[in-house]
Amino acid sequence: MEPLQILATNDSPAINFNPDKEKFMVVGNSMPENAVGFYKQVIDWLKQYTESPNKITEFVFQMNLLNTSSSKIFSDIFKMINTISKKSEVKVLWYYNYGDEDIQEVGVDFKEFSKLDFELVPVADFEL
Repeated sequence: MEPLQILATNDSPAINFNPDKEKFMVVGNSMPENAVGFYKQVIDWLKQYTESPNKITEFVFQMNLLNTSSSKIFSDIFKMINTISKKSEVKVLWYYNYGDEDIQEVGVDFKEFSKLDFELVPVADFEL
């Protein structure tokens, strides 16, 4: 399966899903005007990946900003990650800037929603 790579903009995150490295990353701001349109290729790619995932799959989220429409799409993404976890050992790392209670709380919500092996990781500051 070919990797999915999307470059970040001010309003949309970098996406780097590389099955060869067993690490899938979503990094940056997620505030696209059309979240459904932006994430369509991500959802389509994950649907294909669920058919034959790696033995180990690690998802890394490093979000600075996340709007409401993106949060709704992330719920769909986490449903797909749950499906993947039936065939793969899945780990989720949710990085947030230390003190950013909004992004931390979003991570807590997705952790509770997904019931996955999910680690919340505070960092001093990261550049995105």
